Amino acid sequence: MMRRRVVSIPLSPPPAEPEYPEYDQVRAEAVRRSAGPIDPQILPRMAIVAALRGDTWCTAVIGRAFAGVAHVPVVDAFMLLVADEMDLVPPVPQRVAAARRLLEDQRARDRARADQKREEERRRWELALSTCPVDITVRPNLKRQGAARDKPHAVAAVPVRSSRGVHPAGRALCEHKRSPRQLGEPIDDGVVTCQSCVRYVAEIRPMDALRPPTPAERALLQLIAEGVVFTLRHARGGPVVRVTTERSTGRAGRQGRSVNAAALRLQAKGWAVPDEEQSAAETGSYGLRWRATEAGTAELEG
Repeated sequence: MMRRRVVSIPLSPPPAEPEYPEYDQVRAEAVRRSAGPIDPQILPRMAIVAALRGDTWCTAVIGRAFAGVAHVPVVDAFMLLVADEMDLVPPVPQRVAAARRLLEDQRARDRARADQKREEERRRWELALSTCPVDITVRPNLKRQGAARDKPHAVAAVPVRSSRGVHPAGRALCEHKRSPRQLGEPIDDGVVTCQSCVRYVAEIRPMDALRPPTPAERALLQLIAEGVVFTLRHARGGPVVRVTTERSTGRAGRQGRSVNAAALRLQAKGWAVPDEEQSAAETGSYGLRWRATEAGTAELEG
């Protein structure tokens, strides 16, 4: 079996672009000092000079990006000692300065996007929390690391319901597994960024609370509030709840579309009731007008 050989070829450093007149003098002295065996005691001095002067100064001296004494040619490392002895303060090469400006601009844009995202997450969370009828705490997930750890979850103090079903107390609202998440202590003024938790916080209600109206129930409740829903009696049948502004396709014709079953469900939930006395409908017929109760009006305004 043949062994694969891997050969590493070091790339040549980019050409220097110095911005100070003493560069050739500093370079020549560094070449002279680096010729022959190198004293091991000189290496710590190079590292000390680089640390004290900083990467920007080192970059300006060697004329290209500085990545540390251990990652530059030996001549460049000696240049740092020579420039330090001469107490030079050269300017940064224009290309390096331009690249740094571009990098800083990119970082500023990244920070602005991150700030905007955090603000949007806070607004989304505060909006969901504003209609929540139970106490909610914000807790981190201790089992996750990195970015996932910074995605806190919402925890209800009591069992609640949502469109997904029952959420046990003390567990993240997004949980659907038997093994609970390992959550940390509550975060004061925390913001939940788990999208499932945010959605359920906007939906949850106490265990004994009625289910919120469906879109169809809300639409019918709105028609009742507008006063166009009546209980009418047809000559060929019994009383039926109808929307008088919508023509029926059946034998009732102009009396309106039947919403009998849906209206009775709204009445059972306490959101609408018919009048006890008859009044005239838009069709010219007389019947019992349906009206939204205080609870039904609250559902419409909620």
